[in-house]
Amino acid sequence: MSLTILEFARSYVAGRLKAEIFSEAYIELWKIERDSNVLQLDEPSLSECLSSIFCAADMYEPKESREEYGFDDERLRVEVASLLQKVVAD
Repeated sequence: MSLTILEFARSYVAGRLKAEIFSEAYIELWKIERDSNVLQLDEPSLSECLSSIFCAADMYEPKESREEYGFDDERLRVEVASLLQKVVAD
């Protein structure tokens, strides 16, 4: 089970990490777990949540010149919190 990246996302939502650090590190951690087949061991709802957080982290753009669809710091935090709420509710 991918407890490390799940708890990492929770730490971010709790305010212990800046968005830029979270985004870069989460993407790398997710890829490591994907490549080592750890993600395949997760329940489908958790796997979907972690993959969705990966997509949100990938959409993060710290610059003011971000594309319209890109996430700023606050939008990323809200999106990750929302995704985590869904996995808790399941």
